Amino acid sequence: MPFFAPSVTTEPDALFSFLEQQCTQLKLTALGLTDDQARSTPTASSLSISGLVAHAAQVINGWLQQVKEPTRHIDEEEYPTINDGLGLNGMFDGSGLPDLDIAEVIAIFEKSMTEIDVARQSVADNGIDLGTVVPTPGNPWMPKDFVMNVRWILCHLNTEIARHAGHADIIRESIDGSIAYQLNAQADGQPWPPEEWS
Repeated sequence: MPFFAPSVTTEPDALFSFLEQQCTQLKLTALGLTDDQARSTPTASSLSISGLVAHAAQVINGWLQQVKEPTRHIDEEEYPTINDGLGLNGMFDGSGLPDLDIAEVIAIFEKSMTEIDVARQSVADNGIDLGTVVPTPGNPWMPKDFVMNVRWILCHLNTEIARHAGHADIIRESIDGSIAYQLNAQADGQPWPPEEWS
């Protein structure tokens, strides 16, 4: 996939397309890494690429359940079952590591990414308005008077995944010097640096 998101037409198209693009950018930070490299923490942070990808898989999958069924109340107790469906045992914040190799973590992340298309189709097929108010999770970090809608969830997902893709970019560059443009070129089978730069 190219470095830039594709052209978009509608608001839902933009929100889902940019989410997919940011997920792809995060996934590419693991391209060609060994398990040890993917689990390493070469910066001042305790974050690793493997940990970030596992965390992002849970975040995407969990929030998109609400997008697909906006009026459903999802209890916090349901998240272990939701995560089990992905193949992740436990909750990951980016610093914790699943007992899986990087290929397994990427496969789980790709499984969570398929939910983007499922949610996109659900919004289209069911005429889900992005302004539909959803039940607010009972998390301690949510303000008591907070009103959440489908649009907010999709914007939140975009910002969170973009933030983690940026974290992962810095970690990857610290591991072996590879940068996002280079990883995109490699994934697309293109030379790096581009021939026209010679």
